[in-house]
Amino acid sequence: MTILALLLACTGEPGDTGLLDTCSQTSGTICLYAGTGDAGYDPDEKHRLETWLYFPMDIEVREGKPTIILDWNNNSVRQVTPSETVVLAVGTGYAGDGPPDYSDNDPGGAPGTSTAMNHPTDAIWQADGELLIAAWHNHKLRRWNPDTGLVHILGGGVTGFAGDGGPVVDALFSQPHSVVAAEDGSIYLTDMRNGRVRVVAPDLTISTLGGDGTQGFAGDGGPVSGAVFNFPTGATPRPGAGLALDGDTLYVSDSLNHRVRAVNLATGMIDTVVGTGIAGSSGDGGPAVDAQLNSPIDIEIGGGKLYIADTDNSRIRVVDLASGTISTLVGTGESSWSGDDGPAVDAALNFPHGICLVEDGRLFIADTYNHMIRVVYP
Repeated sequence: MTILALLLACTGEPGDTGLLDTCSQTSGTICLYAGTGDAGYDPDEKHRLETWLYFPMDIEVREGKPTIILDWNNNSVRQVTPSETVVLAVGTGYAGDGPPDYSDNDPGGAPGTSTAMNHPTDAIWQADGELLIAAWHNHKLRRWNPDTGLVHILGGGVTGFAGDGGPVVDALFSQPHSVVAAEDGSIYLTDMRNGRVRVVAPDLTISTLGGDGTQGFAGDGGPVSGAVFNFPTGATPRPGAGLALDGDTLYVSDSLNHRVRAVNLATGMIDTVVGTGIAGSSGDGGPAVDAQLNSPIDIEIGGGKLYIADTDNSRIRVVDLASGTISTLVGTGESSWSGDDGPAVDAALNFPHGICLVEDGRLFIADTYNHMIRVVYP
């Protein structure tokens, strides 16, 4: 479907699937895009507003491409069809790692719907038309071709850290969380539990951009090669560590440092652009560097603004990059559900993990603990 398709929204309580009233779509309004508010899995081709999701982690909306939902606890990458139904793209609905014959290791790939996934967290469309997927608990990067339906492994295997200086196909990751692609074909990713930001060059060799594998905070005002990040780690960490790319600036959501940091890729220098490093929710109307965030995860950039999923504050916040001022765009700070077809700033979110900014200015939100995808109109 195109991203200009009419968006419908539910009214009433979460789980009330019979109400498919048209959203007003007025500026600043938030509306439901997908999900019912009930956690579960629908294998059938149901309308997106009648489809159960289970902790959706992110959404990828691109004109001319299928809309993609990272349905985290359903272990699936799902797509919205032109008829507005939700179907599997990659996954089986159950946690696993590839097809039974491991044919996704072959260059030809394996059918996506027979390739089991384990908690995918991010996906981006690449210039060649394939979808790059961060298969988080599989410790892999996978690619899916929407024309053939086939999926293959770009890199990764068992959990670990290896491969810098060599081909990405031989690399090891530990819960890669976020991916972004540069115009030259380079791929940047947060190798979350390895505490690193890594880069896959256009020739498909991999290296570390920053991070040394430890948790902490260091490096601001110096080269990113000396930076230390505080990404979630441990035996069963929750997802964290987002990325956004704007020309020569790579933004990193340093989740447990409660900051967003910026890397100048031309000079190699890193600095904090949002957050004091202390968890909190203060600062709206003032400088972003003096504001408090609480475990920010996903970030997006466009129109001179930086959008932040301020996850543990249950808000979406926005920084005007020209003035450096931060404000709340969506959310009251209460972790709940309310507000559809009303002002986004008065709506309640429930630990939103992912956001997607579309060229026309719409902002899609993975309202994770509400098991919904919601959209805010510009």
